[in-house]
Amino acid sequence: MSSTDFDCRYCGDRMRIRTSKQLHPDYRKLYLECRNPDCRAKARAEFVVTATLSPSGRPNPNYQEKLAEHVPWQCTAEST
Repeated sequence: MSSTDFDCRYCGDRMRIRTSKQLHPDYRKLYLECRNPDCRAKARAEFVVTATLSPSGRPNPNYQEKLAEHVPWQCTAEST
């Protein structure tokens, strides 16, 4: 996941993913840190796979698409 870029909302510099936790096959919590040594803000982000666009040629028989039951949604508005 190191190719994912996030901008720091405080200074505008890039943030790096310090660590992450996979809580579901489609859901991961990311812990971020600003790369700017004068800022060093820390944040948590959520990475969610929201839809399958093309089915796998090697499906996992143990995978169940029950993401909505596991994701603790807190956002009330969708950003554009």
